[in-house]
Amino acid sequence: MRFVPLTVCLTLMAMAAASVTAAPWSRFKTNTASKTKNSRQEASSSPFLEEQELGPYLIRSEFPLRDVHELVQDLGELQQDLEETLRLECQPRAIQIHLFQSKRSYDDYLRIRVPEGVNRQALYVPGTDAGRVYAYRQRELDIDVRHETTHALLHTALPYVPIWIDEGLAEYFEMPAALRAKNHPHRKELRDAIRYQRWRPNLKGLESKRKLMDMNGKDYRDSWGIVHFLLHGPVEARQGLDQYFEEILSGEPPTPLSQTLRKRIPDLDQAIVDHLK
Repeated sequence: MRFVPLTVCLTLMAMAAASVTAAPWSRFKTNTASKTKNSRQEASSSPFLEEQELGPYLIRSEFPLRDVHELVQDLGELQQDLEETLRLECQPRAIQIHLFQSKRSYDDYLRIRVPEGVNRQALYVPGTDAGRVYAYRQRELDIDVRHETTHALLHTALPYVPIWIDEGLAEYFEMPAALRAKNHPHRKELRDAIRYQRWRPNLKGLESKRKLMDMNGKDYRDSWGIVHFLLHGPVEARQGLDQYFEEILSGEPPTPLSQTLRKRIPDLDQAIVDHLK
């Protein structure tokens, strides 16, 4: 499990050299339509061995995608899982996923285009034309790609996403669907923290985080724990999350969840502890 942030939010300016015209929206179907002239020109000089269009994704890989066919299948299902779980609707916005054979080729590619991303294991970069995910082949590639792609999908569904819940949801959806509710490593970490360290949630503290660099490993873990409570805890918690998303979608500053939930669940901290232990 990661102990350092894996996502960087950077401006499109850093990505101009890597811009690609993406496929039309076609949910969960591989689209083999021809690329635009600019895309073909870029592809001819790109290091990628394969390209595949799948729903909103343009997947570009330095190695055969058959080697990660289960991950590709997961990506085809991730948007639907996210929409159904969060009761949100992702918008038809392109997402490019770049998979590299090695850390060296990953660093070489990013050093030119996104130098701030070098030395990170994976990252998501938003842009006005497309969201971009970068990751390299290693033992946790599937986790990294699901994590970063969750960011990309969330940012098509919501006009903005507060950093703590952005990371908490990415931590939740990074696991295969069958393992999300009960088998995430964060669950044991939090149970141990509750048992041996008398852990208590600090939702207000998480809400104060404004930049990714403000988040540490425990913040990722705690954000996951609160997200799990919102999705699998009492109905009042889920209602609070739904209201929160509705307020974000309205364009108005949302009421902090720490306030909304305490009105619905007076002993909120203990309810979260009881849910996770």
